[in-house]
Amino acid sequence: MKSTPKIVNNPLDKLPEILKKDLKRNLRVCNEVKKIDVINAIANGATSVMKVRDQTHATGGNGCCTRQVERLIECIHSN
Repeated sequence: MKSTPKIVNNPLDKLPEILKKDLKRNLRVCNEVKKIDVINAIANGATSVMKVRDQTHATGGNGCCTRQVERLIECIHSN
């Protein structure tokens, strides 16, 4: 029996327009992590700030981007 493949939605489709801006720019300068790298980590299963930090080093400096990472997680992992 064949199973039907899951359709993977583009994580950007779940974001408000304001969060789609400047994807290739650094989310914050402390660790030079690009916003698109954070979005990709979240889309690939990072469901917490700590998991995003482990994969991308975002929020690992002074933590100034923590709220932005939390918002991206909320948007991408919402139903």
